[in-house]
Amino acid sequence: MSFNSLILKTGKIAFLAGGALLSLSVFAQTTNGQVVANKANDNAFRQDNGDSVRKEPLRINPGDKRPADQFKVDVFGHPLTIGGAYELEPRYVEDRRLDPRRDDDVANLYQDLKLELFYQWSKSLSFFVQSDVYYDPEVYTESGLDQYEAGIKLTQAWLFIHQILDSGFSLQLGRQRIADKRQWWWNDELDAARIYFGEDTLFAELAIAKELGSKQSDQDFIDPVSDRVVRLMGDVVWQWDPKQNLSLFFLSQFDNSDNQRPGDLIRANRKDSSDGDLNWFGGRAMGKLKIEHVGKIGYWLDSALVFGEETTQTFTDINSNFSRVRAQTPRHVAAWGMDAGITWYSNLFLEPYLTVGYAYGSGDTNPNDGTDSAYRQSGIHNNKIKLSGSQRFRYYGELFRPELSNLNIMTAALGFPISEQSSIDLLYHHYEQATPSSVIRDSRIRATPNGRSGTLGDEFDLVLSLDEWKHLQVQFAGSVFMAGPAFGELEGNNSFQLDLTFKYSF
Repeated sequence: MSFNSLILKTGKIAFLAGGALLSLSVFAQTTNGQVVANKANDNAFRQDNGDSVRKEPLRINPGDKRPADQFKVDVFGHPLTIGGAYELEPRYVEDRRLDPRRDDDVANLYQDLKLELFYQWSKSLSFFVQSDVYYDPEVYTESGLDQYEAGIKLTQAWLFIHQILDSGFSLQLGRQRIADKRQWWWNDELDAARIYFGEDTLFAELAIAKELGSKQSDQDFIDPVSDRVVRLMGDVVWQWDPKQNLSLFFLSQFDNSDNQRPGDLIRANRKDSSDGDLNWFGGRAMGKLKIEHVGKIGYWLDSALVFGEETTQTFTDINSNFSRVRAQTPRHVAAWGMDAGITWYSNLFLEPYLTVGYAYGSGDTNPNDGTDSAYRQSGIHNNKIKLSGSQRFRYYGELFRPELSNLNIMTAALGFPISEQSSIDLLYHHYEQATPSSVIRDSRIRATPNGRSGTLGDEFDLVLSLDEWKHLQVQFAGSVFMAGPAFGELEGNNSFQLDLTFKYSF
């Protein structure tokens, strides 16, 4: 992609988002025909309703919007709520291999229909079931080899007992969503038993999780990365101020999956590249401060250690269906990672907010010493947050979206609230490997670094999040990733992504 082409595509992103912003800025002033109070007079868009971290344990689907007047029917004298959401996500990605000579441009039209049943037998006993019907076709591929995925998922099915015997303890059993506020530690649907404890300023949860079966109708086995893996996990949150808190997190993973030994022939979809008994331990400080004549300062600091034993496998592909285990390497793991940043919510005209952040995941400085010092996240993380408005986006980049492993990530962002629930954000990310390596642990970019330079490149994201309607949420994300010296002869090449999401809740 030439520089002129990059400028043109970046301009298209800005034009699309700017047009939507212009048209909706007028709409945002009215809700159901009523004029919202003038921002300049009452600071209407700077709301803090979501600052408080502590919530009731009963969180049907944190992060997802559901209307207050969902359909209800009486069943045996108790309310059964029926609802869900339909999501349509057209996405176009260009040059993921950072090489315009490769035919890897692709456009998808992902669709997902969630159906939910929530039955409240009493104030203390509730049941919830959520199932997804999904269809993800490639509507265009540069190579001409179109594919699709389709199936049904049982994403949640649980029983919840609130305040057992009028105590501060609650219990949740079944397939449930476990998520933290920044999704830096975890955000996944897991088969688990979870105990909650809550009082005025202290909240704690402890869970034991193990996948009991496949989540998808088109797959009759548990994903190898989760097969026979037992997780013991929990957190304690002390909300020492209404808008500030301290948290401790821990996660212990015990991998009891079958060993795949060198020479073994394995089905391609059963490859398990890592078996590890690993432990994560760390903490978080997070909150918001009000400073007179300045505005508000939001801050966060996450830090974690990971340690334990891990065995990695490498494979040789025989054909599209089978692979052979080539080598097996047992190693100790001792590594650390952190993520810190601040956001200034100003009182200036249009109430802009400015964010700077830095994240670090240690690298393996000596691959031959028997200890892997490269940090890795839990594998059930998601790295998404809301800076303003009501919708999340990926704070390590919508296109590159790496796992925090052997990385330095510098981030600067400028955002504007459009209304109480909508916002527009422009983000810049710079990526450097902590130790130059030919491996990126997880990323949407498919090019291979040369292992000599650690400068991976830069990304610009423009995210427009709209939540002005009772049932509908819209999010647009345009991204450009620019390759650095770590990609050798591909330096200066770019990858490009457009992503548009419509979510209708009922």
